[in-house]
Amino acid sequence: MLATQIAPAANPVPAPRPRPVRLAIRGLDPAPFAHLFRLDDAALLAQGIRRVIVPEDPGIMFPCRVSLDYPEAGEEMLLLNYRHLDMPGSPYRAEGPVFIRRGVGAFEAVDRLPPVIVQRPMALRAYDAEGMMVEAEIAEKAELEALARDWLQRPGIAHVDVHSMRRGCFFCRIHGTPAA
Repeated sequence: MLATQIAPAANPVPAPRPRPVRLAIRGLDPAPFAHLFRLDDAALLAQGIRRVIVPEDPGIMFPCRVSLDYPEAGEEMLLLNYRHLDMPGSPYRAEGPVFIRRGVGAFEAVDRLPPVIVQRPMALRAYDAEGMMVEAEIAEKAELEALARDWLQRPGIAHVDVHSMRRGCFFCRIHGTPAA
């Protein structure tokens, strides 16, 4: 009887470990919008912009894309069109309505989610450096951070944009920064 020879098992090549990342989130820069608050309503309307005075008990309406927080009743805001993905070579170029509060600074944090994206399910969209969408998913608060971190650990994913699930409005962008 001939013995069957079995080749020794090849040393499996370990899968590359994901690079640990921290989530860097920043609201929109308020500077490009500051001059708009000095315009009267007719001048704003001519540019497709609406002035909004926040009503009593606004709930989770009127989320500011600068502070990434909710305004108080009586605050002045502008509702305007904003191009958040402006890469001429990408078919995913995108713009849409955003609320901007008067006189607030930009939210900026690492590994801390802003109030406006943890109140409801959000749509997450991952893009590469050329603005091509690589992934898209709906996430609840508990899943949002883990999903964004997972995507940003992958080579080729440059950023994750967060949008409202229901209306698709842009909320903020998340970048990965190397973990220490």
